[in-house]
Amino acid sequence: MTAVGNLVGASRYVYIYVIKNETEYLFNRQMQNVTTDAVCDVQSFVTTFSSLSSFFWTSIIMIHILMTLITQREWSSLRNRVIYHFVSWGVPLGITFLALSYDVLGEDFLTSTGPWCWIKGCLHKPEVFLWKALTGKGWEILTYFLTMAFYIMMKIYMWKRRLRFKDRSHHHLREEDELYIMIFFVIIILRAAGTIRFLYAIENTNNSPGTFDKVLLHIQSFGDSAQAFANCILFCIRDTAVRQDMWNRIRGMCRPVRDEEPLLAVTC
Repeated sequence: MTAVGNLVGASRYVYIYVIKNETEYLFNRQMQNVTTDAVCDVQSFVTTFSSLSSFFWTSIIMIHILMTLITQREWSSLRNRVIYHFVSWGVPLGITFLALSYDVLGEDFLTSTGPWCWIKGCLHKPEVFLWKALTGKGWEILTYFLTMAFYIMMKIYMWKRRLRFKDRSHHHLREEDELYIMIFFVIIILRAAGTIRFLYAIENTNNSPGTFDKVLLHIQSFGDSAQAFANCILFCIRDTAVRQDMWNRIRGMCRPVRDEEPLLAVTC
C-alpha cells in the first residue's frame, strides 16, 4: 500500500504542479496555501496507515523471533497472532484516524517527504513536525533503535549458543528467521535519506529547499517506496513456508468446486 500510495501521490504532484502549472505550486509553497484535494487526502491516509503498519509489523516480527530464540519454543499461537494483528493494524489505524479527525492530512509541499501528501504544510512549523513524528517519523526512528537492539541481542545470544553447543542446531531458528534479523540494515539504508531530511527541516528556517535537500529528496522518493518491496521479498518471497502457503492458496482459488464443471479451463 505504501508504494502504491507514493506512486499515486507522485503522479498527482507531476500532473498538478509540473504538467498543469508549476508557478502555482511555487506560489502556494511560498505562501503556504492549502491546495489539498480528495486524491491528496485519500493518498495521505493510505500511506500514513500503511507506513505505520510496516514499522509495527517489523518490530513485532523481531520481537517474535527474539522470544522464539530465547525461550526455545513456538510463539505462533492463536492468542499471540491475534495480539500481533491487533497491535500492528489497530494502533496505526487509530493514529491515522486521529490525524484525520484533526484535519492535518493533506498537501505537504515536499516538507521532509517525497512528492506525495502527508501532513499539511500550512500548519505552524512545530505543529507540522509534531504530527509527522506522531504519524510516522517518530515510530520510524524508534523502529531503527528497536530492530538494532534486537539484532545485537540475538547475535550475542546466538554467538554464546554456538560456543556452547558448537553448532547451530540449538538456535531453534530457520535460515529465513536469521535473515529477518538483518531487516534493520534494510530499513536504515532505504529510509535514512528521509530521516535526515526530517531532522534537517526541523532546524532549517528557509522554506526554499537547497541542493542537498533536493538530492536527498530523490533518494528518499526511491527508498521510502522500495522498503515495501524489500519487506515483501524478505517476509514473503524469500520465506519458503510463506511462499508455499501463498502458492497453495492460489492453487485452491483456481480449482473448480467439487462435482461442478469449470466454466473455463484454468491451468494453475
